[in-house]
Amino acid sequence: MAKDYSEESRVQQPAIQQLVSMGWQHTHAFNTEFKQDISLLGRASYQDTLLIHDLRQALTRLNPHVPQKGIENAISILSQPNTRQDLIQHNQQRYELLKKGVKVEALNDQAKTISYTVKVIDFNQVENNTYHIVDELWIANNINERRRPDLLAFINGLPLVFFEFKNTHISKDFAFKGNLNDYKDKIPHLFDYNALVIIANGIEASYGSITAPLDQFKQWKRNDESDPEPNPNEIQLPRLLTGLMQPKTLLDLIENFILFEGKDKIVARNHQFLGVNRVIDRLTSPLPNIQAEVKAGRLGVFWHTQGSGKSYSMVFLTEKILRKVSQNYSFVLVTDRTELDDQISKTYADCGKSSRLSDQVVSGQQLKQKLSAGNQPYIFTMVHKYNQWVKEPYSRRDNIIVISDEAHRSQYGDLANNMRAALPNAKFLGFTGTPLMNSPEDQATKDWFGDYVSIYNFQRAIADGATVPLVYENHGSHLHLNADNNLNERILARIEQAKKNGKSEEAIERLIKAAQSDYQFLTAPKRLEAIAADIVSHYADRWQAVDGHNSKAMLICLDRPTCLKMHVSICQKWQNLVAQKQQQLAQEQMDLPNDDPYLVEIQSHIDWMIATEFCVVISGEQNEVAELKQHKDTNGQPLDIAPHREKMQKRELDQEFKHSANPFRFVIVCAMWLTGFDVKSLATLYIDKPMHGHTLMQAIARANRVGGGKKHGLIVDYNGMLDSLRKALSIFAVGQNNTNQTAVDHLQDSILLFNDYKQALAETFDYVRELGAPIDALLAAEGNSKTQLLYDCQNELSKNQETRAQFMSRYLDLEQRYHNLLPSTDVIPFKPQLDALKAIARQFNLKNPKDSILLELQSIQNVINANLQVAAKTVQESARQYDLSQIDFERLKHEFAKTKHQKTVILQLQDRIEQALKRLIAQNDSRYEFMTQYQKILEKYNSNLADVTIQQIFEELIAVHSALSQEEIRYIKEGFSSDYELALFDKLNKPQLNKKERDEVKSFAQELLTKIQARTAQLQDWKLQESTRADIKTLILGEIYIKLPKEPFPFAERQQYIDDIFQYVMGHELPNVSAHLSSVYSLNLPASPY
Repeated sequence: MAKDYSEESRVQQPAIQQLVSMGWQHTHAFNTEFKQDISLLGRASYQDTLLIHDLRQALTRLNPHVPQKGIENAISILSQPNTRQDLIQHNQQRYELLKKGVKVEALNDQAKTISYTVKVIDFNQVENNTYHIVDELWIANNINERRRPDLLAFINGLPLVFFEFKNTHISKDFAFKGNLNDYKDKIPHLFDYNALVIIANGIEASYGSITAPLDQFKQWKRNDESDPEPNPNEIQLPRLLTGLMQPKTLLDLIENFILFEGKDKIVARNHQFLGVNRVIDRLTSPLPNIQAEVKAGRLGVFWHTQGSGKSYSMVFLTEKILRKVSQNYSFVLVTDRTELDDQISKTYADCGKSSRLSDQVVSGQQLKQKLSAGNQPYIFTMVHKYNQWVKEPYSRRDNIIVISDEAHRSQYGDLANNMRAALPNAKFLGFTGTPLMNSPEDQATKDWFGDYVSIYNFQRAIADGATVPLVYENHGSHLHLNADNNLNERILARIEQAKKNGKSEEAIERLIKAAQSDYQFLTAPKRLEAIAADIVSHYADRWQAVDGHNSKAMLICLDRPTCLKMHVSICQKWQNLVAQKQQQLAQEQMDLPNDDPYLVEIQSHIDWMIATEFCVVISGEQNEVAELKQHKDTNGQPLDIAPHREKMQKRELDQEFKHSANPFRFVIVCAMWLTGFDVKSLATLYIDKPMHGHTLMQAIARANRVGGGKKHGLIVDYNGMLDSLRKALSIFAVGQNNTNQTAVDHLQDSILLFNDYKQALAETFDYVRELGAPIDALLAAEGNSKTQLLYDCQNELSKNQETRAQFMSRYLDLEQRYHNLLPSTDVIPFKPQLDALKAIARQFNLKNPKDSILLELQSIQNVINANLQVAAKTVQESARQYDLSQIDFERLKHEFAKTKHQKTVILQLQDRIEQALKRLIAQNDSRYEFMTQYQKILEKYNSNLADVTIQQIFEELIAVHSALSQEEIRYIKEGFSSDYELALFDKLNKPQLNKKERDEVKSFAQELLTKIQARTAQLQDWKLQESTRADIKTLILGEIYIKLPKEPFPFAERQQYIDDIFQYVMGHELPNVSAHLSSVYSLNLPASPY
């Protein structure tokens, strides 16, 4: 009956049944694939990841013009192992083979060598491919460690989709944190062709790429943009499978919606996929009315809220048009700010789609030349380059698409008119992160570009997890800084007038100052000092709001002089706070040891504060040095822009700020970096500048990016702009005239997030209690009893590796929520509960647990290590030194029987055995029998059989541990100088060999290894080239056939020895000869933590 509620029956089997109903062929592979050592799927061994039968049939079907020898050559190329590249590099190379095909040479019917391109997948006629799902397929690595993925989806024999399932009562996140990471570590070659990873527990389901962090795994909610928001209680997996795993959708996603950017693989999210395809549908529509609008240049407005990946959507769109519509299109990507132009061009360049140097234009004349020259795919420019009166069009081509980023801004007026006159037949598409409102400028945007072609609003983005919620705090009110209610309106009126008149930032500042009383209030030294003190106190407590202590922040000031004043004041107060904390630490160190966790955390905080850099980023103006010196800082000194300008000129501050680990963590701005500037680790935005509408929404969107474990972005307001913010958000949420959605208030109060924290804390305590851990007694305990209860809790949470992993995952999530809420005082009453969980988590990370049985294991390992560190003099002497027969294992069993924390010991013993297995099997795959023996023990332990005691499991694990200890030194007992020699000998050894024959085979193995090492040292990257691989195999063949003793090794068997040894050499990095010889005299195995 219990099986009916298992992961397999509740999640895995329903998924398989649904996929079969959608046309996928299914094979259950667990212990049924190999019959008499022949795979039903065409695999030669468990290490193979391709279904060769499917692959051969598909390639033959898709390439009828290619001779069979060419097909076999293509299969050989597709099957080549990855020997040197990291996973993502190899995955990118394989991805290109999927899209472009495999280039091979083969003899045609006239016996001429012809070059062919073998198509791997038919992306146009999806029914021509083979769709095959396989569950419980054993996959092994080159040291024969095996893993069995829940489900794999193959297209034409290539494993493109990886599924990992959990039972419905376990969060799908554990599939990522435990199993997926383990598979990527143990069997990385399974992901050579991977396009998607799907993690699910039936109720929850999401997808992502092999490099995506957990917070970038997203749901597939809609198959059409107009679909309503799903019921939050709806089971997610069927919807994801119905949408994403339809062959047409899946192949479209694989072909057109995957990018590689450095070490990151980006897969389009649901809204990007739908939005891009809506634009292409409009571009290629057969409907006369739409064709007329597109011909008139109105391709539409693409509104996807800020932080939802607009830049990647641009790349997906333009690349798909070039690939699927026409490769003759040219794209002119237009912005109105230098930083936006740099960002977009950099995104294209980093994704390998353009050249930043040659595709960015620096003048109107250069733009004209590029547009006149022909169909260059990408041109990046600014709208200000269209500042010349256009007498003659730059180009009359109708296959030019102009993409205007932030289209609501500056894409109208004389510059826009010149742009359209220069490209009279181009199609214009407006991208924006904010909705079109009812202002005259926004209506002009709609007139130029047409109506919305795709909408992904703020409300939907938060619901999908594409952006994080925003939390608002009004610090101006509690500091008593707010002016009268009309102050913002008066200043905003002047700002708007300045913009309409086309004034510069410098002119806008002058207009603001025209209201002397208002400006004097906002820049009053007393007010700025109070804000600086509040920021320093607040931001210092936000240091852990992002993973890795990488919490970044931005302060938006009224104008450039105020930016410089705030920098001086904040830096001084920051240094004062550092000094206070150092004094506090010195006092605490008088009573506590230096390694006390409390002191360690204080020191970490101080180190973080000392490293943190504050920078000003403002635009340059003529005569700025002299003008700014007319203003005084809070110390009465003239403002000096020079050191700040030097930083801005000499350093790439924008890239430093985007890099989460860079200590430049706090930026002070007034206008720059407020649009199109994405920093995932920016968790806090301080605002002391009147803003509204588009400007306000673009500014606060700096804090809504997903990343770094952020649960929300925090907006701290010193200007009393709550009403303006709510008004803008009501439009930003769903649009100006959207009748399909009802706007909700997404400006969250911190109390809601605090309630979420309390709920997560209660759920974690429930989980710990369910496992039998005395967590409540631990909370109530005092003194020495607390230590004992701490071990008891750890023991109950150590039932198996999964219970430990789930606890650690829950705790880390809680800790992140806690740090996101700081410096709120609401969390203080619940700190003891979090501290109790933290203490248990620390127990799992201790290297030397204080338990008698573990100390006994430590002493045993010390005996082993002490012997292993003695320099080897003779083989016989070394063998005697490694004799473990004197170790009293009976005493060890007795100690285990006495300990209370047997589950903890078992779990830690598992960890050590697995480390040893990984190390030993990596050197010699004949040791896989140890892995098999160990896995059988674990199966017994986890099955909870009535006749199996934990004492029996311990004794069996100790026996494995003992055997591994002996195996670690077997090569010395056998007279070898390295484990590599032993590995070759094991591949040749036979039980029936007599002593003389064994000695001959040992000598042969040593000589063979030396020759292989010498030859490979002469060949650069020999594993990557077929000719050099053949050279090494020929060397092995000659030695095996000529020098291997004849009597025990019939010639009929020798080819198998050749293949086995060659595969071993291919799968291992052999040390060079000098390193190999030196290791004979310096054997020092890693110390065990027992």
